[in-house]
Amino acid sequence: MKIMKDKPISPQQLKALHASFHALGMDDENRHNHVAHFTDGRTSSTKELTFDEARRLLEQLNGNRSKRQQEEAKTLCRSIYALSMRISWLNKDFGNETREDFEMNKAKINVFCRTRTKFRKNLTLMTLAELKEVKKQLEAIARKEENELNNKTK
Repeated sequence: MKIMKDKPISPQQLKALHASFHALGMDDENRHNHVAHFTDGRTSSTKELTFDEARRLLEQLNGNRSKRQQEEAKTLCRSIYALSMRISWLNKDFGNETREDFEMNKAKINVFCRTRTKFRKNLTLMTLAELKEVKKQLEAIARKEENELNNKTK
């Protein structure tokens, strides 16, 4: 069996690279610039990458995507926490001054997520898609409560 020193990129790697670039929102120009920078100017084309270069680039891109997804999940959790403070039967009118208050409010959100969402798990164990759905659900609840309160005051 002949081993090539610089084995070319595999079709699966090429497909995965393009999917990763797309998921990160990079257009063709950004992709070419990124590849050129990654290869120190040797090439700007993903088709001309070696197997090892493609593997390392995929690791780098997926690491970046993972960090971005973690940041997005943190932002969604903060939004969900803020929404919970607008819902009367969840966390509205409960303090948030001490660490104990904050932990109690988080626990109430987790109970809500385990009992009243279709995912039946704690907030921090949810995927991005699940977090987005929970946020929509809480937005609808908060909006309904606020509309009912506005109708009572009229």
